[in-house]
Formats: sequence, structure tokens, C-alpha cells
Amino acid sequence: MLTQLIYHSHFVPGDYGALSTVRNIIQVSEINNGRDGITGFLIFDKFHFLQILEGAPEDIQQTLQRIRADPRHRDLTVIADRPVPGRAFTDWAMGGFIRSPEAQSIHTRHGIAGDLQIDTLSGDAVVALATDLLVFETERQKQRVVGISTHEPI
Repeated sequence: MLTQLIYHSHFVPGDYGALSTVRNIIQVSEINNGRDGITGFLIFDKFHFLQILEGAPEDIQQTLQRIRADPRHRDLTVIADRPVPGRAFTDWAMGGFIRSPEAQSIHTRHGIAGDLQIDTLSGDAVVALATDLLVFETERQKQRVVGISTHEPI
């Protein structure tokens, strides 16, 4: 049986900008998670992280320990820690999305018009938001590829 763990944490700014930090987190997570058989998705809104991790229970707990020790996070709160019959993010050692004005309608549709209100988010709500953001980002990437392949200005 697989475990799906979903958490929220506050971003702690460091020596580098927020975008560089998140890109680094995703790059390192892709390596570590690929090695450990973990899939997942990270959502960042410049102040908070929402992350979904999927994998074997012992691997998820080891990953959570690393995240808790990471100085870029504080006040980590587990929203859900549950067995699941399969992965929701099968192709992503660690996918990620940085909240942007272009995707605000998706956040609003999921009841997040302003700041993340962690007290009102369920595990299912976070997975639904991440799934919709993944679809949005996939479509946006396809449009970029089409633009490049048809020799439109970049």
C-alpha cells in the first residue's frame, strides 16, 4: 500500500530569491524522490508551500524528516497522511507550480481567492487543486512548444 502525505509549511527567505529557492527545492527533490520512489507535487505562493508526497510509508517518513530539518521551511503542518491505492502524480518525481496571476481563476475555483487558509484545506482539496494546476501547466507548456515549432516570435 502506498502512502500519500500532504503538508503545508511557511517559506523562510534565505540568501537567494524565492524563485531560485523553489527551483532548487524542485531540482533536488526530483533527484531524491526519483531515487526513493516518491512522486508528488509542490505548490508555492511566495509565502507558503503545499506539497503532496506519494510512496512507501517508510520512504515518505524519511523524506518528511529531511523537509522538517530544511531551514527553508517553518511551521510544517501535516494536512493528510493516508493510505492510497495508487499515485495521483505518477509521472512526477516532483512537479511544481508557482502561483501566478494567470492561474488565479484555478485557485479561486478551489476557494482560494487570497492567501492560503490552511485551516480550511483538506487533503482532497489540495490534490484537486494540484491536479488542476498540473493540467493548466501542461497546456501552457504545449502552447509554448507549438509557438516554437511554428516559428512564432518568442
